[in-house]
Amino acid sequence: MKKTLAALTFLLCYFLVLPAIAAAQEFEEDLHYFVVFPEQPGGEGDQVQVLEFFLYSCPHCYTLEPFIDGWLERKPDNVTFDRVPAMFNRPDVVMYAKTYYALKLIGQEDRLLGPIFDVLQNQRRNLSTQAEMERFLEEQGVDLEAYRKAMKSFAVQTQIRRAAVLAERFDVRGVPAIVVDGKYRTGGLEGGLMMKVTDYLIERVKKEKDTASE
Repeated sequence: MKKTLAALTFLLCYFLVLPAIAAAQEFEEDLHYFVVFPEQPGGEGDQVQVLEFFLYSCPHCYTLEPFIDGWLERKPDNVTFDRVPAMFNRPDVVMYAKTYYALKLIGQEDRLLGPIFDVLQNQRRNLSTQAEMERFLEEQGVDLEAYRKAMKSFAVQTQIRRAAVLAERFDVRGVPAIVVDGKYRTGGLEGGLMMKVTDYLIERVKKEKDTASE
């Protein structure tokens, strides 16, 4: 009985202390994260902007998704999140980026993010051209006329240019990459660690904003 009580007491203390340990964890610049120079605009006021640069055909982006989903369920209300498709100079990458924004324009990007990842990463299906992508999207019940119209729209072209500019400003050379409030970039880490570093950088930005407002 005494051993059981001791074990329960230990576990209780462990779980009470664990959040404090995690909050106090430090990460190293140029190892776990990088400073963006020059600093770019982030969230306004007390808002903290988080951007994830990704690519549908990237296996590391696919494995990060469950960690992103878990993080989104607990992220603070003053933290905004947005995905930015990679804009490397390859026709298939540009097509994937345009497809993401076209699907977003017609309200289908969230529903199809998982299926596109799955068909590329698990089924190894080729979707590297618009024609192949259209065949898949039609199978998923997407209105192809609306998709084609969106692909040619001014709104999608504007978003594509913005994605390219952001990738250059933040020096994004590989994906997945996460940029926190235009100040810090992390990437190339295991999913769980990457989200811990993201949380650390969010807290760092919050402290910097609080100090600046004093």
